[in-house]
Amino acid sequence: MIDAINTEALMQQMREIQGTADGMNVETAAPPESGAEFGDMLTRLIEDVDSAQKQADVSIQNLASGDADSLQDVVMKMEQAEVSFQLMKEIRNKLLEAYKEVMSMQT
Repeated sequence: MIDAINTEALMQQMREIQGTADGMNVETAAPPESGAEFGDMLTRLIEDVDSAQKQADVSIQNLASGDADSLQDVVMKMEQAEVSFQLMKEIRNKLLEAYKEVMSMQT
């Protein structure tokens, strides 16, 4: 579900990356919770987005079959799925930009 996305861990890792870029001492920053790695966080993000998409699909099917409780719930699940997908896409784009920048610095 979208609520399971851990934004604090993401923000902490972004601060560490920024600290490294600015030449700051990253060791003074608080460690990520329970040793979570960046790859694990991205995997969880993808799983959360997939789960939100599947929930939206189920709610649409329930609406079509007449089993849905309310149209507002269906629309809300669809919007949550869309927003989570857009977030994941933006994170991907930023990671690709950073990778390309690092690769261009090496050449």
